[in-house]
Amino acid sequence: MTMTMLVARLVRRSSAALAAGALCVFCTSVAMTPAQAAGAKREGTYVGDFKGWEVVCDNIERCTAEGTDDSGNGDALVVWLRRDAGADGAARLQIANDKPFDGSHMHLDGHPFAVDRSKWTEWKDKDAQTYAYRLATEDPGVIAAWVAAARDASTLSFGGTSSASVPKLSLAGLSAALLAVDDKQGRVGTVTAWRRAGNAPASTVPAAKPISIIGPAKPVPDLSPAEQHRLIAATFARFHTDVKRCIDDEGNADDGKAGPPDGSTASALTADEALVSLGCGDSEAYNPTSLWYRVTRHEPFSAKPFDFGAQARNGNGDDNDVPPNELTSAGYESSKAELSVFDRARGMGDCGAMTTWIFDGAKFVMARERFQGECVGLFSDDWPWLYRTKP
Repeated sequence: MTMTMLVARLVRRSSAALAAGALCVFCTSVAMTPAQAAGAKREGTYVGDFKGWEVVCDNIERCTAEGTDDSGNGDALVVWLRRDAGADGAARLQIANDKPFDGSHMHLDGHPFAVDRSKWTEWKDKDAQTYAYRLATEDPGVIAAWVAAARDASTLSFGGTSSASVPKLSLAGLSAALLAVDDKQGRVGTVTAWRRAGNAPASTVPAAKPISIIGPAKPVPDLSPAEQHRLIAATFARFHTDVKRCIDDEGNADDGKAGPPDGSTASALTADEALVSLGCGDSEAYNPTSLWYRVTRHEPFSAKPFDFGAQARNGNGDDNDVPPNELTSAGYESSKAELSVFDRARGMGDCGAMTTWIFDGAKFVMARERFQGECVGLFSDDWPWLYRTKP
């Protein structure tokens, strides 16, 4: 799945949710080509792609420009250039590689870029599954100097650029990515801009948006296996035609009539209600699908589908036909009142979207989301934030 398909999925889901007053209370815009340098913005978050540089801005307008190389040539670098919103927004530059590299050998188009080790940190990230060797700085002066030198350069490398084994990264899309960050944060024409600076004072830059605070509902005891079975069976009996339709859409051999599909679950939501999911996709697939319902825990087990907004699956079919209660690779953790969705763009799970909603006692509200459009072996802890809240 391409980044464009992933972003289109987020746009459809968020737009439908906003129209319905539902759970996904954000929207996303995408820059489809480098010519759309600032992206087709809507109010909310931002995702843009610029020749191997991806820009992701979250709901409080922290922006990350991520440079990657999917050529498969080996010794590729990953660069994250992050900036908070506001006149004094903090910035961080981080560079990573799968193998050890010497920060003092940094070059831009073959010209050395001086690295003052007192202002940089080098380490091996023991929690990183890939690109574990890291080099980072948060020094404003160093970052400003690096941006000024890199924005019109072609290649970042650690050593000369002639050898295929030298860690390097194309900077072809960096200039457009910097402009997108400036535009999203309202910096264009100000002294704080990275790409298109002007004489307007820093005080004219908009402040960061406030971050929402949400809290989970008080935990309730887990359902007994017997109660889980009753709730799943009752929900399936009422909605088996929806399950059958979903199974047909997924192209599975199961006819959806024999009983609740594998992967169906029931969890306590409150003392009186439960959250029931009915599997309708291959539970062994990397993106299994399921339908989600809010069900009373006592007979007659009244149930209604949740509305998560339209979520297309793998970019196939008519997206208007996707049920609003359908989620991908979803699971509910009752102890935290968290519903998590992992929408993989490919099986190894190194790109896609990872979203978490929290049940606040009355409804689900979005808590956080990470997004990674480029499939280059990065895993979720390194993905940029698309949405954040405070507990």
